[in-house]
Amino acid sequence: MHEGAIAAALIQNILEVQEQEKFGSLKTVTVLIGRMHHVVPEVLQNHFKLLKKEFPPLAKAKLIIEIAPVAVTCRVCSQVTVLEQAAFACPACTSTDIEISGGREMHLKDLTGVRQKKKMKLNSKSQIPPPLEGCRT
Repeated sequence: MHEGAIAAALIQNILEVQEQEKFGSLKTVTVLIGRMHHVVPEVLQNHFKLLKKEFPPLAKAKLIIEIAPVAVTCRVCSQVTVLEQAAFACPACTSTDIEISGGREMHLKDLTGVRQKKKMKLNSKSQIPPPLEGCRT
């Protein structure tokens, strides 16, 4: 089962983006994984749930897994076909000169979260604006 290694790499990638984008916490993480990786979504979800507990910004993050289908491009007629089952010939022209053009991808697609709030530190009363005239303080 390679889902554990994928989940660990995914979390590392998420944390890098989280830091770059200044997210305090994450709500959703969407990952796109090609069918050629033979990932079992439920197993990946379980590994993600176990590993995310170690990282506070990910504590409430929900993992959304999108599976990209396998696609082939015919080198003869340029037809692109999404495959539902294993096929070694172009359905349009029957050529066997095909190239896998989809289904091998694996990347973070989207992150949603809450941005960190900037804390404003006041060192002296001179930084506080004076009250408006006519206002009681």
